[in-house]
Amino acid sequence: MKKIAITILTVFMLTVFLANVGYAIDIPLRVVVNGEEVNFPDAKPFIDANGRTQTPARFIGEALGATVTWDGNAKKAVFEKSETTLVLFIGKREYEVNGQKKQMDTEALLIEGRTFVPARYVAEAFGATVSWRASIKTVYIDMNKTGKVENEGDTREVAGFIVPKGIDLAVAEEKQDSSSYEVTFTISFLRKNVEKQKDDMEKILLQRLDEETVKEIMSLVRSKVKDTDVIEERYFYDKKTGQYIYMPKSWPIRGSTITLYIYKKGVTPF
Repeated sequence: MKKIAITILTVFMLTVFLANVGYAIDIPLRVVVNGEEVNFPDAKPFIDANGRTQTPARFIGEALGATVTWDGNAKKAVFEKSETTLVLFIGKREYEVNGQKKQMDTEALLIEGRTFVPARYVAEAFGATVSWRASIKTVYIDMNKTGKVENEGDTREVAGFIVPKGIDLAVAEEKQDSSSYEVTFTISFLRKNVEKQKDDMEKILLQRLDEETVKEIMSLVRSKVKDTDVIEERYFYDKKTGQYIYMPKSWPIRGSTITLYIYKKGVTPF
Protein backbone atom coordinates (compact mmCIF):
# COMPACT_ATOMS: atom_id res chain seq x y z
CA MET A 1 0.00 0.00 0.00
CA LYS A 2 2.82 2.35 0.86
CA LYS A 3 4.44 1.85 -2.55
CA ILE A 4 1.12 2.45 -4.30
CA ALA A 5 0.57 5.66 -2.33
CA ILE A 6 4.07 6.91 -3.20
CA THR A 7 3.52 6.08 -6.89
CA ILE A 8 0.20 7.94 -6.96
CA LEU A 9 1.77 10.95 -5.21
CA THR A 10 4.69 10.96 -7.65
CA VAL A 11 2.39 10.84 -10.69
CA PHE A 12 0.27 13.65 -9.23
CA MET A 13 3.29 15.90 -8.59
CA LEU A 14 4.68 15.20 -12.08
CA THR A 15 1.33 16.07 -13.64
CA VAL A 16 1.18 19.37 -11.76
CA PHE A 17 4.76 20.16 -12.74
CA LEU A 18 4.17 19.48 -16.42
CA ALA A 19 0.99 21.54 -16.36
CA ASN A 20 2.86 24.49 -14.89
CA VAL A 21 5.60 24.12 -17.49
CA GLY A 22 2.96 24.10 -20.21
CA TYR A 23 1.50 27.37 -18.96
CA ALA A 24 4.99 28.88 -18.89
CA ILE A 25 5.56 28.21 -22.58
CA ASP A 26 5.27 31.45 -24.52
CA ILE A 27 4.30 31.57 -28.20
CA PRO A 28 7.00 33.44 -30.15
CA LEU A 29 5.91 36.65 -31.82
CA ARG A 30 5.97 36.44 -35.62
CA VAL A 31 5.92 38.95 -38.46
CA VAL A 32 4.65 37.75 -41.85
CA VAL A 33 5.10 39.88 -44.99
CA ASN A 34 3.14 38.80 -48.08
CA GLY A 35 2.77 35.30 -46.66
CA GLU A 36 6.46 34.86 -45.81
CA GLU A 37 7.66 34.91 -42.22
CA VAL A 38 10.42 37.45 -41.55
CA ASN A 39 13.56 35.92 -40.08
CA PHE A 40 15.08 37.79 -37.13
CA PRO A 41 18.39 35.94 -36.60
CA ASP A 42 19.46 37.62 -33.36
CA ALA A 43 17.34 40.33 -31.76
CA LYS A 44 13.67 39.30 -31.69
CA PRO A 45 10.52 41.42 -32.03
CA PHE A 46 8.52 42.21 -28.92
CA ILE A 47 5.42 44.09 -27.80
CA ASP A 48 6.24 47.39 -26.12
CA ALA A 49 4.51 49.15 -23.23
CA ASN A 50 2.13 50.82 -25.69
CA GLY A 51 0.97 47.52 -27.17
CA ARG A 52 2.90 47.96 -30.43
CA THR A 53 5.09 45.33 -32.07
CA GLN A 54 8.70 46.52 -32.10
CA THR A 55 10.99 44.92 -34.70
CA PRO A 56 14.70 45.27 -35.54
CA ALA A 57 14.83 48.10 -38.09
CA ARG A 58 17.12 46.48 -40.62
CA PHE A 59 15.19 43.23 -41.03
CA ILE A 60 11.69 44.68 -41.20
CA GLY A 61 12.93 47.32 -43.65
CA GLU A 62 14.54 44.76 -45.94
CA ALA A 63 11.45 42.54 -45.80
CA LEU A 64 9.42 45.51 -47.07
CA GLY A 65 11.93 46.15 -49.86
CA ALA A 66 13.35 49.34 -48.34
CA THR A 67 16.95 50.37 -47.70
CA VAL A 68 17.72 51.27 -44.11
CA THR A 69 20.40 53.65 -42.85
CA TRP A 70 21.27 54.75 -39.33
CA ASP A 71 22.30 58.29 -38.40
CA GLY A 72 24.05 57.95 -35.06
CA ASN A 73 24.48 61.68 -34.50
CA ALA A 74 20.81 62.49 -35.02
CA LYS A 75 19.72 59.14 -33.55
CA LYS A 76 17.36 58.40 -36.38
CA ALA A 77 16.61 55.50 -38.72
CA VAL A 78 15.92 56.31 -42.37
CA PHE A 79 13.91 53.96 -44.61
CA GLU A 80 13.85 54.57 -48.35
CA LYS A 81 11.87 52.83 -51.07
CA SER A 82 10.96 54.23 -54.49
CA GLU A 83 9.60 57.72 -53.84
CA THR A 84 8.96 57.24 -50.13
CA THR A 85 11.33 58.23 -47.32
CA LEU A 86 10.45 57.42 -43.73
CA VAL A 87 12.40 58.85 -40.79
CA LEU A 88 11.97 57.57 -37.23
CA PHE A 89 13.68 59.24 -34.28
CA ILE A 90 14.79 57.30 -31.22
CA GLY A 91 12.66 58.13 -28.19
CA LYS A 92 10.28 60.41 -30.12
CA ARG A 93 6.70 59.95 -31.20
CA GLU A 94 7.08 62.39 -34.02
CA TYR A 95 8.21 60.90 -37.34
CA GLU A 96 8.41 62.00 -40.97
CA VAL A 97 7.12 60.62 -44.26
CA ASN A 98 8.56 62.50 -47.25
CA GLY A 99 9.27 65.45 -44.98
CA GLN A 100 5.73 65.61 -43.60
CA LYS A 101 5.63 65.41 -39.80
CA LYS A 102 3.32 62.84 -38.24
CA GLN A 103 2.58 61.46 -34.78
CA MET A 104 2.40 57.86 -33.56
CA ASP A 105 1.32 56.37 -30.24
CA THR A 106 4.71 54.83 -29.47
CA GLU A 107 8.36 55.47 -30.37
CA ALA A 108 11.43 53.89 -31.89
CA LEU A 109 13.82 52.38 -29.35
CA LEU A 110 17.55 51.79 -29.03
CA ILE A 111 18.23 48.63 -27.03
CA GLU A 112 21.76 47.27 -26.56
CA GLY A 113 22.89 49.03 -29.71
CA ARG A 114 20.02 47.69 -31.83
CA THR A 115 17.34 49.95 -33.30
CA PHE A 116 13.77 48.75 -32.87
CA VAL A 117 10.89 50.32 -34.79
CA PRO A 118 7.08 49.84 -34.61
CA ALA A 119 6.18 47.48 -37.46
CA ARG A 120 2.75 48.98 -38.17
CA TYR A 121 3.98 52.54 -38.74
CA VAL A 122 6.87 51.42 -40.94
CA ALA A 123 4.67 49.16 -43.08
CA GLU A 124 1.83 51.66 -43.46
CA ALA A 125 4.29 54.40 -44.48
CA PHE A 126 5.01 52.29 -47.59
CA GLY A 127 1.34 51.69 -48.38
CA ALA A 128 0.98 48.24 -46.82
CA THR A 129 -1.98 47.02 -44.82
CA VAL A 130 -1.37 45.53 -41.37
CA SER A 131 -3.37 43.14 -39.20
CA TRP A 132 -2.73 41.49 -35.86
CA ARG A 133 -3.84 38.00 -34.86
CA ALA A 134 -3.57 37.86 -31.08
CA SER A 135 -4.33 34.14 -30.76
CA ILE A 136 -1.08 33.21 -32.52
CA LYS A 137 0.84 36.43 -31.80
CA THR A 138 1.37 37.21 -35.48
CA VAL A 139 1.57 40.50 -37.38
CA TYR A 140 0.47 40.19 -41.00
CA ILE A 141 1.75 42.78 -43.47
CA ASP A 142 0.31 42.88 -46.97
CA MET A 143 2.28 44.86 -49.55
CA ASN A 144 -0.07 43.81 -52.38
CA LYS A 145 -3.01 45.80 -51.02
CA THR A 146 -5.38 42.85 -50.99
CA GLY A 147 -7.61 44.60 -48.48
CA LYS A 148 -7.17 46.00 -44.99
CA VAL A 149 -7.98 43.69 -42.12
CA GLU A 150 -9.64 45.48 -39.24
CA ASN A 151 -9.47 42.61 -36.75
CA GLU A 152 -8.58 38.97 -36.53
CA GLY A 153 -12.18 37.89 -37.01
CA ASP A 154 -12.16 39.16 -40.61
CA THR A 155 -9.72 36.58 -41.92
CA ARG A 156 -8.23 33.13 -41.55
CA GLU A 157 -4.80 31.82 -42.44
CA VAL A 158 -4.64 28.99 -44.98
CA ALA A 159 -1.18 27.63 -45.79
CA GLY A 160 0.36 31.08 -45.43
CA PHE A 161 -2.39 32.89 -47.36
CA ILE A 162 -4.63 35.40 -45.59
CA VAL A 163 -8.18 34.57 -46.69
CA PRO A 164 -11.14 36.86 -45.91
CA LYS A 165 -14.01 35.09 -44.19
CA GLY A 166 -17.40 34.96 -45.86
CA ILE A 167 -16.19 34.88 -49.47
CA ASP A 168 -17.61 32.37 -51.98
CA LEU A 169 -14.19 31.28 -53.21
CA ALA A 170 -13.25 28.02 -51.46
CA VAL A 171 -9.69 27.89 -50.11
CA ALA A 172 -8.68 24.70 -48.27
CA GLU A 173 -5.40 23.59 -46.77
CA GLU A 174 -4.33 19.98 -47.30
CA LYS A 175 -3.11 18.83 -43.90
CA GLN A 176 -2.39 15.16 -44.61
CA ASP A 177 1.34 14.43 -44.78
CA SER A 178 0.78 11.96 -47.62
CA SER A 179 -0.71 14.63 -49.89
CA SER A 180 1.39 16.30 -52.58
CA TYR A 181 -0.68 19.46 -52.37
CA GLU A 182 -0.39 22.35 -49.95
CA VAL A 183 -3.60 24.23 -50.67
CA THR A 184 -6.59 24.09 -53.04
CA PHE A 185 -8.59 26.96 -54.56
CA THR A 186 -12.04 26.23 -56.03
CA ILE A 187 -14.32 28.54 -57.98
CA SER A 188 -17.85 27.15 -58.25
CA PHE A 189 -20.38 28.23 -60.86
CA LEU A 190 -23.12 27.21 -58.42
CA ARG A 191 -22.06 29.92 -55.97
CA LYS A 192 -22.96 33.56 -56.31
CA ASN A 193 -20.84 36.06 -58.20
CA VAL A 194 -18.31 33.96 -60.12
CA GLU A 195 -16.38 37.05 -61.21
CA LYS A 196 -15.97 38.08 -57.55
CA GLN A 197 -14.57 34.61 -56.82
CA LYS A 198 -12.03 35.14 -59.60
CA ASP A 199 -11.06 38.56 -58.23
CA ASP A 200 -10.62 37.09 -54.74
CA MET A 201 -8.46 34.28 -56.11
CA GLU A 202 -6.19 36.77 -57.87
CA LYS A 203 -5.77 38.96 -54.79
CA ILE A 204 -5.00 36.01 -52.53
CA LEU A 205 -2.54 34.39 -54.95
CA LEU A 206 -0.62 37.68 -55.22
CA GLN A 207 0.20 37.47 -51.51
CA ARG A 208 2.76 34.75 -52.21
CA LEU A 209 3.14 33.99 -55.92
CA ASP A 210 5.04 35.95 -58.54
CA GLU A 211 2.93 38.50 -60.39
CA GLU A 212 3.68 36.94 -63.79
CA THR A 213 2.59 33.51 -62.56
CA VAL A 214 -0.67 34.95 -61.26
CA LYS A 215 -1.31 36.74 -64.56
CA GLU A 216 -0.82 33.48 -66.43
CA ILE A 217 -3.15 31.59 -64.10
CA MET A 218 -5.85 34.25 -64.10
CA SER A 219 -5.78 34.58 -67.90
CA LEU A 220 -6.84 30.95 -68.09
CA VAL A 221 -9.32 31.25 -65.22
CA ARG A 222 -11.02 34.30 -66.73
CA SER A 223 -11.33 32.54 -70.10
CA LYS A 224 -14.16 30.48 -68.62
CA VAL A 225 -17.09 32.88 -68.51
CA LYS A 226 -19.96 30.35 -68.48
CA ASP A 227 -20.10 26.96 -66.79
CA THR A 228 -20.41 25.38 -70.26
CA ASP A 229 -17.00 26.77 -71.31
CA VAL A 230 -13.97 24.46 -71.22
CA ILE A 231 -10.52 24.91 -69.67
CA GLU A 232 -7.94 22.27 -70.56
CA GLU A 233 -5.62 21.06 -67.80
CA ARG A 234 -2.46 23.07 -67.25
CA TYR A 235 0.66 23.09 -65.08
CA PHE A 236 2.40 26.25 -63.89
CA TYR A 237 5.72 26.83 -62.15
CA ASP A 238 6.23 29.78 -59.81
CA LYS A 239 9.86 30.93 -59.70
CA LYS A 240 9.31 33.09 -56.62
CA THR A 241 8.24 30.21 -54.36
CA GLY A 242 9.73 27.32 -56.34
CA GLN A 243 6.35 25.55 -56.38
CA TYR A 244 4.35 23.80 -59.09
CA ILE A 245 0.67 24.58 -59.59
CA TYR A 246 -1.89 22.35 -61.30
CA MET A 247 -5.22 23.28 -62.85
CA PRO A 248 -7.21 20.19 -63.92
CA LYS A 249 -9.64 20.27 -66.83
CA SER A 250 -12.82 22.22 -66.16
CA TRP A 251 -15.62 20.41 -67.97
CA PRO A 252 -18.50 22.07 -69.87
CA ILE A 253 -21.27 21.07 -67.48
CA ARG A 254 -23.77 22.93 -65.37
CA GLY A 255 -22.38 23.85 -61.97
CA SER A 256 -18.81 23.09 -63.03
CA THR A 257 -15.77 24.29 -61.08
CA ILE A 258 -12.32 25.75 -61.69
CA THR A 259 -9.83 24.19 -59.30
CA LEU A 260 -6.23 25.14 -58.57
CA TYR A 261 -3.82 22.91 -56.65
CA ILE A 262 -0.58 24.34 -55.28
CA TYR A 263 2.01 21.63 -54.71
CA LYS A 264 4.15 21.51 -51.61
CA LYS A 265 7.67 22.89 -51.96
CA GLY A 266 10.06 20.28 -53.32
CA VAL A 267 7.30 18.20 -54.96
CA THR A 268 7.58 17.72 -58.73
CA PRO A 269 4.32 16.51 -60.34
CA PHE A 270 5.98 14.83 -63.32
